Amino acid sequence: MGRITWRWSQPPLVQPQGSSSRLWVAKLYYFLFFGALAGLVPYFNVYLEQQGLSGAEIGLIGSIPPLIALVSNPFWGAVADRWQIHQQVLALCALGAGLLSLAFLWTTGFWPLLLLVNIMIFFRAPVPALVDSAVMAMVNRTGAAYGRQRLFGSLGFVLFSFGLGQVLVLNEFSIIFWLHGLIIAVGCSVLSLLLPMEKLSEPPNLLRGLQTLGREPTYVSFLTMNVLMGAGAAGFINFVGLHILDIGGTQAQVGVAFALNAAMEVPIMFMSGVLLAHFPQRRLILVGLLGFVAVYFSIGLASSPLLILIFMPLLGFFYAAYWVAVVTYANRAAPPGMQATVQSLVAAAQGGLGWALGSIVAGLLWDAAGGAAVMFAAAAMMLSSALVFWIGRPGWKIRPAQIHVVERNHMDGQ
Repeated sequence: MGRITWRWSQPPLVQPQGSSSRLWVAKLYYFLFFGALAGLVPYFNVYLEQQGLSGAEIGLIGSIPPLIALVSNPFWGAVADRWQIHQQVLALCALGAGLLSLAFLWTTGFWPLLLLVNIMIFFRAPVPALVDSAVMAMVNRTGAAYGRQRLFGSLGFVLFSFGLGQVLVLNEFSIIFWLHGLIIAVGCSVLSLLLPMEKLSEPPNLLRGLQTLGREPTYVSFLTMNVLMGAGAAGFINFVGLHILDIGGTQAQVGVAFALNAAMEVPIMFMSGVLLAHFPQRRLILVGLLGFVAVYFSIGLASSPLLILIFMPLLGFFYAAYWVAVVTYANRAAPPGMQATVQSLVAAAQGGLGWALGSIVAGLLWDAAGGAAVMFAAAAMMLSSALVFWIGRPGWKIRPAQIHVVERNHMDGQ
């Protein structure tokens, strides 16, 4: 397996001003966005139930958004890259998602709620990938670590979910929509315009770039890995709370489990620069996936909620190592000027196609065999994900997109 070299045709960069001093914008953006998610996501299905929706209707509302994300992520990423309007697209998506969240305050009935959820997801789903692409460009220029920016998202999730859980009145959900809507519509929209974005003097050729990536076996295996990972994660996340309750746990323990998971992400995100300096991205991805396998399987075997609470922090450890490596890997794989598109493809693979498939399979398993079967199936999906990535031509070494020469060497282990 010899060395293969090709050159991306790259127009000169138009450097954004003040990128090194704007890292605080990235930190605050992650903190507010994931904090806003923590204020809504854990309570949304309870809200739908109180609106009088049946279990089947709630399940349908939850199953369609991943398919919307499958379309919206690459759509908005491609628009941002093609016309080099990343700030405007990000601000539009944040503003649309936030304002649509406020509309839940006055919306009732299954069909109106179903329509509103899916329109909101069309705008909200691409936000993390668009932010990641901007932050990766910033850290590449400044030498900062991506994980040290992203850890503020984990902090926001922990603080908002714990704090809101202390003050939320079970029968009054208006506060979650006010918080979620205003934080994203106002806070994130403004920050979108302050976040430096890398631009090219000429727009990239998206079709050519996608064709090039599609011919690379390693990149195909990378995307397939993300689909399988998303399927396993969907089964676990959607049903671990119900599994805790099913074996005698309480709603408080469910909240603690997710808080422990997110809290453990913080120190690993903080050390991400050290990890990426000493270990190839590919190795960190495989370690993360195999860690998921071990933890999911252990939770499936757990006979008490306390054991699950002991295992949950390990997920934060493995997820943080996995995610910083995935974002870095995707950024370095991107043709010049296509970082937003490539990050959005990862989000579409994981949170779109993978999540939809995993939700359906896990739901059927839950009805047929219970929570342990769902956990074991999620572990099997993660193992399949690791195997697909491991066998997919592991030697594709990708340097940052700013470098004109991209090399593949099947002996270097990247």
